[in-house]
Amino acid sequence: MKRIILPFKIIFLLLFLIILFSSLLNLYEKKDAIKFKVFKFLNISEKNNDAYKTFIPEKDKYWAKKIMEGGYILHFRHAERDKWIDVQMYDALESDVHNNGINESRYAENDYFDQAVCLNKRGKIQAKAMGEHLNNIKFPIGYIASSPSCRARQTAEISFKGYDSLHRILVHTGPYNETRQDRKEKLIDFYKNLKMIKNKNTIVSAHNSVVICEMFINMKCPSKIELEEGGFYVINKTSEGLVLEYEFHTFNEFIKVFYKR
Repeated sequence: MKRIILPFKIIFLLLFLIILFSSLLNLYEKKDAIKFKVFKFLNISEKNNDAYKTFIPEKDKYWAKKIMEGGYILHFRHAERDKWIDVQMYDALESDVHNNGINESRYAENDYFDQAVCLNKRGKIQAKAMGEHLNNIKFPIGYIASSPSCRARQTAEISFKGYDSLHRILVHTGPYNETRQDRKEKLIDFYKNLKMIKNKNTIVSAHNSVVICEMFINMKCPSKIELEEGGFYVINKTSEGLVLEYEFHTFNEFIKVFYKR
């Protein structure tokens, strides 16, 4: 008798688990409808929910308007690329393994490893959209410096209509054997001597790990600073040194300030 009851218990347990799983799945699929009914019953507006917040920090508004006056260095992280293992190896090929000159490029878009270092399809669309937005708000762009890396050059070409110079120091730290101190000194020297045009912003089209906190007189180190693809830093050259004024982590954080309804 016990032998008969045991299989029935197992079957019952399995059926219970299947029904439970199906019920949970059904609830998940209908979560938005359930949330709407609960909010309606409790008279809670969805705009008060974190997922629907459109709040723009006052500092975003201030700095978005401030850089429209020109006079700053804007360090952009390139638009989207495909994420390859050992991308640093391919970046070294493009920036160093060629005979085109110390601050030149191998122009990987014409080489076998183009997919490793160039913008992907989404990145090209992203860069074009960024450029269209900047043109729409009449953004003041002056001198443009770029990393020799394909994705940085392509971002400059598509978003900013080209670049004036390439600089090996603007390649991220990944491909190189260097000390942080040596890199800091070279970066400070580069940014302090970047060409500025009156009432315009100087654009740097480069990478995420180029800018480090030790470059700036107003930063406490160690401090991690990073951007999403398309985001940018607002850098100020002062008589005392470089100041990291602000960060727009994504491009949308900047451009949404200019669109009201």
